[in-house]
Amino acid sequence: MTVRKIAALVLLAAGIALGAVTARVETERVADDRSAGAVSAAAQEGRSRLDAERHRLERSVVAAAQVKPLLAALDNNVDGPTLVDLFQSEDWWNDIRREFPVTRVVVASEILATTGSPDPGTNDRDVVMEARKNPVASAVVTINNRPMFVVASRLAALTERNPVLVLAKPVDPALLVPTEIQASAPAPRRPADFGLAAGALLLVLGGIAMFALGRPSAQNDRIATPGSTARENTLKFGSTAQKQHAPDVAGSRPDGGSMRSTDAGFSAPGSSVSSVGSTHPPLAPAPLAVLTTPAPVGPPRRPTAPGGVPVGEDGTPGQTFGRYHLLDRLGQGGMADVFTAVAHGVEGFSRVFVLKRLRPELSQDKEAIAQFVDEARMQSNLVHSNIVPVFDFGRVAHEYFMTQEYIVGRDLVRLIARYYEHSQRTITPRLAYYIAHETLQALQYAHTKRDRDGQPLGIVHRDVSAGNIIVSAQGEVKLADFGIVKSNRRTSKTQMGMVKGNANFMSPEQARGHSVDARADLFSVALVLYYCLTNRLFYDGDNDLDVLYKAATGPTSDDYDLIRRLPSPASDVLGRALAPDPSDRFQTAAEFADVLAPHVGGGKAEAARVMQTLFGDELRKEAA
Repeated sequence: MTVRKIAALVLLAAGIALGAVTARVETERVADDRSAGAVSAAAQEGRSRLDAERHRLERSVVAAAQVKPLLAALDNNVDGPTLVDLFQSEDWWNDIRREFPVTRVVVASEILATTGSPDPGTNDRDVVMEARKNPVASAVVTINNRPMFVVASRLAALTERNPVLVLAKPVDPALLVPTEIQASAPAPRRPADFGLAAGALLLVLGGIAMFALGRPSAQNDRIATPGSTARENTLKFGSTAQKQHAPDVAGSRPDGGSMRSTDAGFSAPGSSVSSVGSTHPPLAPAPLAVLTTPAPVGPPRRPTAPGGVPVGEDGTPGQTFGRYHLLDRLGQGGMADVFTAVAHGVEGFSRVFVLKRLRPELSQDKEAIAQFVDEARMQSNLVHSNIVPVFDFGRVAHEYFMTQEYIVGRDLVRLIARYYEHSQRTITPRLAYYIAHETLQALQYAHTKRDRDGQPLGIVHRDVSAGNIIVSAQGEVKLADFGIVKSNRRTSKTQMGMVKGNANFMSPEQARGHSVDARADLFSVALVLYYCLTNRLFYDGDNDLDVLYKAATGPTSDDYDLIRRLPSPASDVLGRALAPDPSDRFQTAAEFADVLAPHVGGGKAEAARVMQTLFGDELRKEAA
């Protein structure tokens, strides 16, 4: 057998083998497509179930708005406390009380009565306005970090004042993810296109060779005539090859200029281009809004009058609260109002703190008080350079409060947004890895914290998010807000199936209301890292429920495709850290941090420079 015959047979066999392998891969890919289609169908079914539940609740609130004793009480102009007592004690409200833990009546622009918890605050405003235009309105909103149905209907009493009945209840986590959706995402597709092409090419070449070998002997003699060369054939095949130009890896732009892979934001998977430590990160889209974003950590303080008493906006002394004087209001959470406050001592001594005060309407709510006390007790025992410490806890009259260190800095949400406004780019990968690494140091300490008897406390933060990570003016990274922490020592307990936390940065098991451990926090850190590297939230949606639904479903095959496009080490790190199954992730914060450690050198110095560049004047005023 000649060499040409052997080569032809080898080509033919290789083509057949590669084609068979490729066919198998393609079969598996089709199976993956079908699996993804099943997940999509299940997701659509889940949305239908949510809509059905919402419509059922709308019918319930319409019926409740027609209860005659309620209408009679309103027509008789009962006051708020009396109405609250009726809702809490009367038999005619029993069924509604069992179905809806929160009841509210809004008359004109005032809240006449609210009973139950969590208090909706202003989260029902849009629903109330809609209910005044239509007989009934509903929405899913986040209240105290919980997704809740809020349903409202007009009341046929005091019609000139447009009274509205508002009922609220938590969303059942079982509605968020249908049982058909498994805990793990479909396996990432394996690229079969190249294999198909290669297999087809080998088959063609092998076929051509075999065909050539099988042609008449005269033709074979002509090819092998003494004195002739293979140059003719070489030129023929060569000319064909010359027409098959290799694709332009760099790509092209409409303006005729070249476009390198890094122009799009990240180098291609497998590229040797590394952006670690780059001082010129790629152009990036504007960051998306983050749910439940708090107010700035440190707005400029108001001036102080002689003697150190703060001056209010109208020039009068600010409010005194115990031994503190309240300065600026930072914002309002689900449970507490947050202020900057100053404490004064002898010889002109003063120090500024962040003061969290339990909202007055929750001062008699035992569950809210227990949760607030737990937060203060837990965080006061966590003494670590990457955790915002609690310095004081107490009660003034009937209002509980705690004070925390005042960090002259900004939370990560505002850092990312300001960086984009300043440069139209993402922060550098080195800075992103540094922030994630320092956050993991805080979590490693908290997760492994033990009591005086050496027993593990079992702490899980459950609210690791961009809004709860603060970067100081000196480049330090601090983890804040342990308000919904899970621990073996908590007095207050989260009800089974209750969802707490920020859905933008939530693990699938947490979004489903399942029991969580420290690995859920690590998933959240990975989502924060993705946000830093891309200026985009991993989960996005038109409303809170859409985001929560995606978080409960977990990463999809398309999500993993996006992750694989990130440069090393981000693609590998996030691919593992965002595994749907906790057993496939990093098992400890220390393990996760060790992988990032080689890429964070100089991160603190860079963080300090960035903070001074972006917020320098503001921070200097705050620190004065």
